[in-house]
Amino acid sequence: MRFGLAMVPGLLILLAGCGGDATRYPIACPRPAILGEGADLTRYRAGAPEDLTSLETDAKLVQVQGGCGRGRNAIEMRLAVGFTVDRGPAYRGREVPLPWFVAVVDNRTQRVLTEQGFQDFLVFNPNETRASGMSQSVDITLPVGDDRRAQDYTVYVSFRLNQEQLAMNRRRGVR
Repeated sequence: MRFGLAMVPGLLILLAGCGGDATRYPIACPRPAILGEGADLTRYRAGAPEDLTSLETDAKLVQVQGGCGRGRNAIEMRLAVGFTVDRGPAYRGREVPLPWFVAVVDNRTQRVLTEQGFQDFLVFNPNETRASGMSQSVDITLPVGDDRRAQDYTVYVSFRLNQEQLAMNRRRGVR
């Protein structure tokens, strides 16, 4: 009997932690990935042959950072991407626009459920030929419940490419 009474205060302390704020416990989070064919954005001067002398910028998606929190019947995901940009001899500006998007894919059907586009800008310092930076943080809501879990989603990030840029990336392969 003494043993049981001695355990009561310890059990009360343990139970006091239950039923509190559920958001302080880690939750599952889909792992974001960079889409291989969309990881490079190479721009050449319009109308010029695609060679080193007409290269304006060569940008790469280099990382994805993020995390998840719990929402009401949803996972609230926040992420940001890292860029590096090389300035070519044909580029005359200092600010480079970087259009990119996030696509959420249903792993069960391989369908794209949502796609959100963004645009960030990277600024070169004077006499600088390479710049790196992070995008704005973006929020994505993923519904979860009885029939949906974090593992049911894949989150991809990619540059927004035109047909010629996509074809070039496919020809040269992932760099």
